Amino acid sequence: MIYDGLEAIGLYRGLSRGLDVLIDWLGDHDVADLSLGRTDILGDRVFANVMDARTRAAEDARFEVHRRYMDVQIDIEGTESFRTTPGEVMADGAFDVAGDKGYCHAAPGNEDFLEGALGPLRFAAFVIGEPHMPNLVAEGAQVGPIRKVCFKVVGEKFWGETRG
Repeated sequence: MIYDGLEAIGLYRGLSRGLDVLIDWLGDHDVADLSLGRTDILGDRVFANVMDARTRAAEDARFEVHRRYMDVQIDIEGTESFRTTPGEVMADGAFDVAGDKGYCHAAPGNEDFLEGALGPLRFAAFVIGEPHMPNLVAEGAQVGPIRKVCFKVVGEKFWGETRG
């Protein structure tokens, strides 16, 4: 996971081709100007998905995981918290290959969580295979609406399999 202020995203240049494409794009665009739904940046290699969502309590959520894409998430309106775990997890259902999404729960005894808060000036990048729980209600806030962008950045090993 990378968790930082949006103004510092350029520090992560060189970690992957797709992330470099996103960093360049963010230098020329304001995420607040994105419309709901998908916006292609570099075809299936790098794209944005803007959504209206609701925050939720951690006990009402589960971790998600991806095999092909890194998530880079930024809140456009509102604030959410997130959680990751470096500890053991247990799958919750079959992995959706077409949607590149699976769900899981922390294994019994795993309470090793990392937490943070997003907002318009922060981002979190969840690497491929990293369990993450987005859209959590921020500390001291009530469950409510947020508008966010989730950038999808294809992994290096899949770069040649996707259109750009």
